[in-house]
Order: sequence, then C-alpha cells, then structure tokens
Amino acid sequence: MNRAILLMLLGTGCNQYEYFNIAGYVQADYSNDADVIFVIDNSQSMVDESASLALNFNAFIQTLTSEDGAAQNTDGLSDAVSNTIDASQERGRYIDYQLGITTTTAKLIGGDSTGLEPGEGGWLLGDPTIISKWDPDVEDAFRRNLLCEATYWDEDEVPSDLSYVCGDEPDQITQEYLDCECGLGEWEGNAGSGDEEPLEAALLALCRSVDSPPELCFEGDAEHSFTSADINSNNTADRQLLREDATTVVVIVGDEGDDSWRLPEGEETPDTYIDAFAEFERPIRMVTIGPNYNDDDGSFPCNSGGAQTWMVERLQAMADETNGFFAPLEEQINGDCEQADFAEYLAELGQLINNLLTAFQLQSIPDIETIRVYVDGLEVSAAAETDVIDPDADTLEYTRGWSYDSAQNAVAFWGENVPDYNQDVRIYYRPLVGKPRELPF
Repeated sequence: MNRAILLMLLGTGCNQYEYFNIAGYVQADYSNDADVIFVIDNSQSMVDESASLALNFNAFIQTLTSEDGAAQNTDGLSDAVSNTIDASQERGRYIDYQLGITTTTAKLIGGDSTGLEPGEGGWLLGDPTIISKWDPDVEDAFRRNLLCEATYWDEDEVPSDLSYVCGDEPDQITQEYLDCECGLGEWEGNAGSGDEEPLEAALLALCRSVDSPPELCFEGDAEHSFTSADINSNNTADRQLLREDATTVVVIVGDEGDDSWRLPEGEETPDTYIDAFAEFERPIRMVTIGPNYNDDDGSFPCNSGGAQTWMVERLQAMADETNGFFAPLEEQINGDCEQADFAEYLAELGQLINNLLTAFQLQSIPDIETIRVYVDGLEVSAAAETDVIDPDADTLEYTRGWSYDSAQNAVAFWGENVPDYNQDVRIYYRPLVGKPRELPF
C-alpha cells in the first residue's frame, strides 16, 4: 500500500469511507473472549436430552483445551506466542470463555415464591452462576448447575444404581448420582413452563447483565416483567456475564422451538428479536440444538416435542442471521428416531468459538476482487483450495492464506497464516455500495 497516497486522501477532509473501508483489529483484543449462555428447555419432555448434554459436556471442554490444558491468562496474551506450544494449532487454549445457564421459562410461573426464581426470566441459575474457564472444575460446575437446577426430573423415571459411589464419573444419570451432586432429593421437580420462549429468555439474560439496558427490556407484561431492580442481577461482585469486546454465544437446547411473546403466534421471521439483540451493540452468535425439521419440504422426520414449523424456523433464521448453527436433537436411523450425538454438537460449538480467532467480519459487503489483507504490515496472499475435496463437507477447505466467507461477510485465515496474538490485522477493500473511483494502493 502506498502510505503517501493514503495520508493524502485522509488529509483532504473527506470521510475515509468514501474511498475505502478498513476493518483492522488486534487479534488478542478482538475476539479471544467468549461469553456463552445456555438456554435450556426445562419442560418434562427434555430429561433425556439434558442428561446427554451433561454426560457429553467434556467434548466442549476438550475442544477448547489441549492435552496440556488451558493456557494461562496473561495481559493481552502478549507472551502466548513465545510459548513452545504452537498457538495456531491449539487456539482453543487461548479462548477465555465464561458459561452461564438459564431456561426457556421466560415468565413468572409461581412455585415456592411469589417472584421470579433463578432460571426464570433470563436469570442465571446455579452456584457459581457464572463459570469461568479458570475455575478448577468447569465441567463439574456446569454439570451440577444443569442437572440440579435446570432439568426436570421425575423420581419414578430416573434409574437407580445402589452400587454408585459418590465422586465416580457416571455412565448414566441415576438417583444416587443426583443425590450426591445435588443433595438428597433436591433434584426433583424443577419443571419449567410449557410455553418455551428461548429468544425472550436469552434477551432478558442480556438485559440483566448490563448497566444500562435498552428500553425494550422494560416492555413486558406482568408475567414478563423486567424492572430497574433486575439490572445487573446476572452479575456478581467479581464477574460480569457480558464482558467488553467479548462475543456472546447463545446456545438454545429444546424440543419445541420458540414461542416468545414479542412475536405473534405463527410468525416465522424473528426480525423483532434480531433488532432487539442488535441494541446491545456486541457480536452475538445463536446456536440451537432443536427439533429435526426439514425446511426444504416443511417436514419433521422426528418431532417428540410437538414443535410447529414457525417455531423452529424462527430459531433457524436466528442461527443463519448470526452465523451460528442449527442441529437436530433427534435423527432418523433405519426408520427410528434416536437421540443425536451431543458430543459431536458440543465439539462443533467449541470449534465455532475457536473460529472467533480466525475470522474477521467486515463492516460492509466488499467487492471481493479488491480485498487486500495485511498482517503486521506484510501482505497475505489469498488462499488456494485444497486438492482433496470432501463431497460431504459443508464448507471449502484451504491451504494457507486468507479466503472470503460470504455467509459471514468475513475474511478467514488458514494454516500458518492464522495471525498470532497481538499481531496487527488490517483488511482493505472497496465496498459494493458507494464504490470509490479508486483504491489507495
């Protein structure tokens, strides 16, 4: 790039975006923090799925660590690259994530108290409510919060194993295991509302986590009330659920879809919630593990929860809009519906978070031919597709360099060209709308 031309253009007094767009980030400051909010359907039909989520959660943790465990937190991760470990191959070790759980019960349903209880209205549940990557027992804490607070159990349906010894890693969820984790009989009867509102619950979780919630947070009726007393109710003395510059990842697990009150029944387009989440001015990814719905022909190969098409299409649209993903709870195998592999989905979730370090979203739709990419002032070449093409793969694979991902409107890095921490990444391009006559290089 000709620096003299660039300075001349900036000195004319014109807005620089009349000439070109710049999306420049410092890798360590841009996306190595991820705040993950699980929104769990805690109605009676979800017991098997919650158990599978708990038993397979280690797949998520393993994707974000390595055989040597998580990398230690450092100021700006400035010394991460000097470690003997190859950071570009074990990027998950440097993701600083937090986890919280709420449920799809977005309204007051009563119970032992006259007000909202943890898990209702986007209020985080468990102890600790915000689980940090740096806690000594992340997997155990998540499993305990999920099974003891966010899952409905019927004593008559939970198997018994009198040989189970407290502290052993369970092969299945039994009464004895739950007694050990939660306290004798404390795990029974955590039934949530039959009106699943995961989008509203996720929205209220954000409302409860910022100092100045947008006005829309206060628009609910008596059942969906949010007041000034709820501000910061998801934060603790030493932890903020939504950290500055972090990406928020919402993970919805449910078998019915969404019936949130801000959308009229039968409305499949979630524009109201897309606009609502945008008011928080932070990157948000939506992931759903939900009903097996084929949007090509509108059919449900498996539908144990009684979902309707519009309820599922809302969540699919949210995943598409935010560059997340949608995966089925059940799969049809040899004509029978069987529970999907949660280990696979949790690993995919971990990989989505890992990819926050390798993809840089652009501010406008680019003229692809004009994209130029620089790392620490040196130009990086566009990547070539690999010679081996997997016909079953959803995305193309590349060797090294960068590629443009139209689905995310992002530049993704590959191979040895994935930037290390604290490297300066600058992406120059000409936007399709309002094209300048020439580029400054």
